[in-house]
Amino acid sequence: MRETSDADVAESSSPWWTPARHADIKPFLAARGAITRSIRGWFDEQGFTEVETGILQVSPGNETHLHAPRTELIRGDGRRMTRYLRTSPEFACKKLLAAGEAKIFEFARVFRDRERGDLHLPEFTMLEW
Repeated sequence: MRETSDADVAESSSPWWTPARHADIKPFLAARGAITRSIRGWFDEQGFTEVETGILQVSPGNETHLHAPRTELIRGDGRRMTRYLRTSPEFACKKLLAAGEAKIFEFARVFRDRERGDLHLPEFTMLEW
């Protein structure tokens, strides 16, 4: 079996993933990483615990203005179960607080349907504390 060379990858790569295109976003990625590290460091200095709560939810939530994307899980026995991608980690974080956690924070991937525009994306990162 022949090894894949850089030339092979360059020839077969998508026009969406070229080194030139990546060079355009590389400064953004570096800045985002620095900001995230700084925020995590601040929360750590303040005695917070970083948590990671579930993304799949049984219910789409109670906020009538937020629309959760729907998905489906298929169990081992073939049964289908409807689930929703979370629109916010707030409820899960409140459960942790009610259970006795005092200071928590989360960088949460959240999802929204029916919201599109320059300021509204279907997927984004939210900081909850």
